[in-house]
Order: sequence, then structure tokens, then C-alpha cells
Amino acid sequence: MKIKTSAVAVIIFASIFGTIAITSAFGLWNTVNTKEPALYTTGEFAGEYNPADIRGSYNFGEISDLFEVSLEDLGIAFALKDEKTFATFQCKELEAIYTSAASEGKEVGTDSVKTFVALYKSLPITLNDTTYLPEPAVNILRSKVKLTEEQSKYLDTHTIAPLDAAISSDTKSQAQEESTAKVKETSTTEKIIKGSTTFKDLIDWGVKTEEIEKVINDKIPSTGKLVKDYATEKGVEFSTLKESLQSLVDAQNK
Repeated sequence: MKIKTSAVAVIIFASIFGTIAITSAFGLWNTVNTKEPALYTTGEFAGEYNPADIRGSYNFGEISDLFEVSLEDLGIAFALKDEKTFATFQCKELEAIYTSAASEGKEVGTDSVKTFVALYKSLPITLNDTTYLPEPAVNILRSKVKLTEEQSKYLDTHTIAPLDAAISSDTKSQAQEESTAKVKETSTTEKIIKGSTTFKDLIDWGVKTEEIEKVINDKIPSTGKLVKDYATEKGVEFSTLKESLQSLVDAQNK
């Protein structure tokens, strides 16, 4: 028996949309990209969202909703000027803005947002020595949160002045261009991966090329390329890549 082309089209159409209708009815069809961070599984805060699981793709609007943090405080904390961009601003964009601070080993990025949110909500988090917060963020924490002595001392030594480049989207593009053109020499005496660290630095520190390529799952594009710029081009969080590569560097010094 031959089936007409028009009949086949109707059958296919009905099958596709019939499946969607059924799965929607049972809550199995979801076209919305939902983000949900991991939860604390033990202790006093078990069942609450863990700020340590905030990703670079999270925007401030999502973080505000998930962790019940004032969106205005988030925008002001990281020196964003245009309130209209507060909700859509992504954590990973901070790294491109605070490039000059990163070249000095003072990282302001996704980890900074994790730290700010955790302290803002009085939730436990490991305080990273290379993670810094802009001065407005520290001022908000000191005025709204009862900090422990350890947290207060940490902020004393991990605060940087806000950059004018963080203030608008126009200057953000300029900061990204400058980060590509500007390369500072990394000190070889301090084997810590920073914003100015190149692949050549890693090799000079004793890390084998094949070990690096295994971590990045790619060939090293150029030994003179900044690891940070490579991460940005590949859409990878610099803080995550840095942690993996730093473990290789540390292994050479044991």
C-alpha cells in the first residue's frame, strides 16, 4: 500500500507534537534552561544552595534569585554603573574587566562572586588567597554582615580599588582589547599562575607540554600565548583552568 506524501507529512507532524504534548503534561518537556547550583549536603546549612557552585555563565539576576541577594548590592559591589545591565551581567565578564589586577596575582572573577555571596549570606566557603574583592563589595559586607575575625582580616588584605573600566559596557569592550594587546612578563621566582602567565612560563617551570595539552584537551596554540587569553577564547573559566594547571606546577616543586 502506498501512502501519499501529504499523509506522511501529517503523520510526522502529529507524532512530533503529540509527543511534546504528552511529555509536557507529565512535566518531562522543558524548553527553559534552568540553573540550579549544588546544595550543602551536611552541617547546619544542609539543603541550601552552595555559592561555591556558582559558574561563570551565571548572571547577577540568576544569583540574586537563587541566593536571595540584593541585585542592587551585586551590581554596586562589582562597580557596574548601568543598573539596566545588572541582571544580565555574567560572572565570567569580570575577568576581562579586571585584567590589570590579575597581572599582579589579584584575581577578580567568578570566585570573587562566590566569596561575596557566601559572606553576604553568612554561608561557609574556603577563602582563596588569590581571590580579591572590589572595595565597594567589601564596604557592603562590612556594613551588612557580622563578619568573623578571620573573614575581616581576609578582606583587609584582599581588597582592590574598583576599576573605571567596570563601570560601563562600552569600556568593557575596551578592557577586553587591552587584555589581548597587553602582555606583562611573569616572574619565574614565584611559580603561581596569574593573568600574565604564558604557556612558556609553565614549560619553564618544568611542566611537560603533553601534560598541559592533556589538561586543555588541545594543542598549545603558541608558547607565548597567555593562559588567561586562551581560556577566554575557548569559553573556559580561567579560574578553573588555572587550578588544574597550577596542580601540575606544584607537582614539579615537591
